[in-house]
Amino acid sequence: MEKEKLKENIMHGTVSFPLANYRWDKDTQFFVKLHWHNETELVFFKTGLFSVNINMREYKISAPAFMFINSGDIHSIVSEEGCRESAIVFDLKMLSFEYFDGIQYKIIRPLLESKMQFPQFVFEKDKIWQDVKKLYESIIGEANNKELASYMKVKSYLYQLIACLYENNSFINADNIEENDIYKIKNVKKVLTFIHNNYSEKISLNKMSDLVGMNTQYFCRYFKKLIGKTLTEYINEIRIEKAAECLIETGDKIIDIAISCGYENIGYFIKRFKEQKHMSPSEYRRQTKSK
Repeated sequence: MEKEKLKENIMHGTVSFPLANYRWDKDTQFFVKLHWHNETELVFFKTGLFSVNINMREYKISAPAFMFINSGDIHSIVSEEGCRESAIVFDLKMLSFEYFDGIQYKIIRPLLESKMQFPQFVFEKDKIWQDVKKLYESIIGEANNKELASYMKVKSYLYQLIACLYENNSFINADNIEENDIYKIKNVKKVLTFIHNNYSEKISLNKMSDLVGMNTQYFCRYFKKLIGKTLTEYINEIRIEKAAECLIETGDKIIDIAISCGYENIGYFIKRFKEQKHMSPSEYRRQTKSK
């Protein structure tokens, strides 16, 4: 089976050191669409207001705050203009021990198997705030150095971070996560993956409801409640994002891009594009290519 397109396929870091750090310091709105990945992510909201969706739950976050994204979490982030944030994304397997010991048994393996999960948020008022902030800054400070000694330091800081969370009982026991929530996440992944794989084709409500074994009426309410958008709104959002990528990365005619993204009516495509990007496709191409 083809890898789900909803699943992020970017390699974070390198094969020899699977950790990367990212930063957003532009004055425009920060937007990360719904996706998921196997890696663990630690996000630092430095300034501003952020709207976060994690496994179909909405959170409004006022910086400063830290957010953990556990392996497999479906998530998206939207900020107001002028916000500042950064993140580290890493493969937990880099912390696994070849020699099996108590740490591997009680902490590392449960994290790898998702039987234990990182806390969703750490706020400034929390007891561990200063420790987490100091360790995060230490990781960022060494992560871009390509020296083996720096990689060793980063790993040591990650172990210290895990020790801090463990010592303060901050980890979440997966047994406390409701089975119904896990079922919902699996269902949503099915639907979103299908849309990402087939956005260029006609996607019917009947097809989507059959995919998760629901009648169409219930599925409409179910999808809107979990995603915060109707099925049509979400499909259009994905199609417009794909069209925007094509406008930047190719010289194809706008009508050809519209058709390749599932729009047979060019007028409807332009209307939808303007609603989402606040400018026409031709204006978008011109502005982005001139930067």
